[in-house]
Amino acid sequence: MVASGVALGGTTAWNWWSRVREVHSAQERLTGVLDEQWAAGGATPSARSRQAAAMPFAGGARPAATPSAPAVPVARLHLPTLGLALVVVDGVDDAHLLLGPGYIPGTAPIGTTGNTGIAGHRYPGVFWDLDRLRIGAPVLLETGDAWFVYRVMDASVVGPERHEVLGPPPPGANPLLTLVTCEPKLSTDRRLIRQATLVRRDPHDGPRPVELSTPR
Repeated sequence: MVASGVALGGTTAWNWWSRVREVHSAQERLTGVLDEQWAAGGATPSARSRQAAAMPFAGGARPAATPSAPAVPVARLHLPTLGLALVVVDGVDDAHLLLGPGYIPGTAPIGTTGNTGIAGHRYPGVFWDLDRLRIGAPVLLETGDAWFVYRVMDASVVGPERHEVLGPPPPGANPLLTLVTCEPKLSTDRRLIRQATLVRRDPHDGPRPVELSTPR
C-alpha cells in the first residue's frame, strides 16, 4: 500500500508539472503570435460577451474547447509587482486555461465599461502568487490599440458559487477588472479574487506606462 501511494503521488505530481510546462510552452508561442500581429498593425481581436458569466473552476462537467479551434489571444496582462506579463486567450474551458489566463465569457469585453473577468490556473508562472498582489498594486491590460491601467482595490476569497464578484460595478463607478484563481494552492475549494478599478487609458502607440517599471 505504501508503494502504491508513493507511485500514485509521483504520477499526480508528474501530471501537474506536465500541465505547468504545457502552459509555459503555450505562453511562449502565443507571445510570438501577439507580437507579430501587433507589429503587422493588426488590432487585437475583441473578447466576446457570448454567454452568461460563470465562476470558473466550479467543478463538474464543463464543455471543453474544440481541440481544432485556434487559440485566440486577446490581450497581454501585466502584473509588474509579480514580474508577470501573460497572454490572455478568449475563454476559460480546460483547453483554454492550459494556454494561460482566459477572458471569462459573459463579463464585460476588454476595453469596455463594466466588469471584465480573467481567470487562470494557480500554476507557477501564471497565478501562483496572485495572493501577493496587494491593494494599490498596478495591473495593466495591453491590447493592440491601448493600455488599460488599473489599481487593485479589493482582495477576497469566496466560494465557487459567489458569482456576484463578476457582476457590474455600481452606477457611475469606473470599469473593473476581476482576476480569479483557485484557493488554496493545489485545491479548487474556493476562489482567490483580486479586483482592480480602471484609472487611465493610454494609446498603445504612445509611451509605455510608467507602472511597468514598478519595483517588485
